[in-house]
Amino acid sequence: MVALNVPDEHTFLNLPDDAIRELVEPRDLSISLLLNGTRRWYISKYFDAPPRDNSYLPHYLETVLVNFASLLDMLAAHGLKRMFVPVYSAEQGKREQTAHKFLIKGIEALIRHPALLKVYNERRIAVRFYGDSSYITDELDRRLLRPLNPTSGEPEHTVYYDVNSGNPYDYLLKLAFDFGLRHGRPPTWEDMVEMYYGDRSLRRLDILIAFNRMYSRIGLPTLLEGNDRIYLTVVSPLVLSQRALRRILYDYLYNHQDPGRNYTELHRNELVRLKQFYASNSETVVGLTKKFEDLCYPLPSVVWPETMEQDAEPHGELN
Repeated sequence: MVALNVPDEHTFLNLPDDAIRELVEPRDLSISLLLNGTRRWYISKYFDAPPRDNSYLPHYLETVLVNFASLLDMLAAHGLKRMFVPVYSAEQGKREQTAHKFLIKGIEALIRHPALLKVYNERRIAVRFYGDSSYITDELDRRLLRPLNPTSGEPEHTVYYDVNSGNPYDYLLKLAFDFGLRHGRPPTWEDMVEMYYGDRSLRRLDILIAFNRMYSRIGLPTLLEGNDRIYLTVVSPLVLSQRALRRILYDYLYNHQDPGRNYTELHRNELVRLKQFYASNSETVVGLTKKFEDLCYPLPSVVWPETMEQDAEPHGELN
């Protein structure tokens, strides 16, 4: 049965920004974006042959920052309240030295780049950093990682940048141990969230947009996992289009299965669809990739039978 007051997808995709914001904002949603694959996207866009050296990195970094500012602007315009963005992890230390240097420059630019500062202020986005940032003592002035608020008005959105240099659970255990020494009791989940993020009112993540393949911990904010819906883009989420974002929001808002459903009340058409779908996908595996010389690409996976959209017979429950 179609829920009341649910727009069809075509209508939703073509609503004005303000109309979608009115639907999304009351949900108080949090979203995490795993912005991997940015160099692959950049090289595919600006090169017709592999780069001969790293001289492209300054323009690459500038391009990423400008596109990221546009992405944050779009997310805020659509009513998303909290955006989580991993910007450093232990894996980053394995990068080629010059690329790692520009990664650190990129972290510096998160509170300095004009395009980002403009979006922070116009959309009233507060900036917070979280995680164990002790690794950057010699590479980056840690004072740059202080909270940043918009220049006027109260924040309406918050972007959280993850700067963890290792396993976040090691850092969590240290925080918990120190808390126990100070207070003589183990911390609650809310205590840990407050120590880790600076805000005990945070709740579990709603949406993760990842790149190219399934992810477990990477991309899911520590302590906030467990309520998330994971969506994968084939091209880096850095260049997520408005239409793609709206398709994700529509799916999150309106496509839900009832975990308490009674299978004796299943519609006849649904059972017919289920049979067709399972018959077509008995050997389907989601998440497989194919590697060529250098890169892995996601393989086509789910088979969608042509008859899925057809009504097998008039709607009705099974007897």
